Amino acid sequence: MNDFILIMEKMAQGGSALSHLPDGRVCFVEGALTGESVLVELTQQKKDFAKGFAKKIMEPSLERVTPFCPLYGKCGGCSLQHASMKFQEQAARQVVEELFGRFAKEKLPPGWKIHFGSPFHYRNRARFVRHGKQWGFRARDSHDVIPLSDCPILSRGLAQALKEDSIHWPWVPELNVFDNGDGCVSIYHEKMSPSECIKKSENKVSLMGQTLSMDASVFFQSNLGLLPELVKTVQNAAGTGRWLIDLFSGVGFFASFLQDQFDRVTTVERDPNCLRHARKNLSATSEEVSAPAEQWLEENAIEGVDTLIVDPPRTGIPESALRVLCKASPKKLLYVSCDPVTQARDFAILKTAGYKIVDAQGFGFYPQTSHFEMFLELQKG
Repeated sequence: MNDFILIMEKMAQGGSALSHLPDGRVCFVEGALTGESVLVELTQQKKDFAKGFAKKIMEPSLERVTPFCPLYGKCGGCSLQHASMKFQEQAARQVVEELFGRFAKEKLPPGWKIHFGSPFHYRNRARFVRHGKQWGFRARDSHDVIPLSDCPILSRGLAQALKEDSIHWPWVPELNVFDNGDGCVSIYHEKMSPSECIKKSENKVSLMGQTLSMDASVFFQSNLGLLPELVKTVQNAAGTGRWLIDLFSGVGFFASFLQDQFDRVTTVERDPNCLRHARKNLSATSEEVSAPAEQWLEENAIEGVDTLIVDPPRTGIPESALRVLCKASPKKLLYVSCDPVTQARDFAILKTAGYKIVDAQGFGFYPQTSHFEMFLELQKG
């Protein structure tokens, strides 16, 4: 028997709801919400857990809404369009608090703030996949392509460019696209020549009085509308001082907004293309280092640093870098994370070295999905 009627107990990391099968195994259910009675069809069974999807909602949650995209459930881009924004925020809070409790035995500060922006037309950066003469996104749990003529999540600039084919899309399998919010859409694909990159990929983003150089091949936050809230949070927490270190610094994003608050600024980034933009975004007195963050930390003394920012990839802070940070004593350690799972695990290690959470804030940069970003201000107590 692969069908069960289950009551959803809570939300789990990844956007599924969690329940238990009659034999006691945990069951993760796609398309369900906390408190709902659901007819579940199992798609995967393991010794300790199972996975399934909501075949029929027997008793819906009051927070269930009708998905606004006709491709929802087929396209792999969204996973929570069936939940109200109120529910999405509550679910993010519940999941993050459980992660820190489980991995770090830590309670986040009471009432920690969560920032959410517009639920529609927020995504300024995307990767399109070719499907015949059209572009699309990957299907859910598949390499198949769902062709698109419109997408309510894409920024209006990207949606319009996609609809009109107005920037002469090249015939390549995959394409990175970026909308700077001021009418300029740039593109990048792996076969671009250096001259093409300069002409078609490079872009500039105006944000909070700064003009930042970047291109469609490098990482840049996808939600420009909510991004100022993160910048202000980091600025307020960073304070002022003699020395700022920005690890995993990308195009020098955070350092560019903080450089006037410190006498000395050091950015560390391994991607040479990011470093090329960082040199344009930072003042001539800053120090832009091209190296893996963990290697640079092991080879350089950082005693006396006032504020140290880490913004690592989804995998979290490398183990060797964590060891150095545990021994160091920056006045402030600001940890920006795109994955609360790895952040909670990393904090469990930092906690053993005496770090405490001074402030925690969450950022829903990707409404309608389970992706969620966290900011922690840490100090040694």
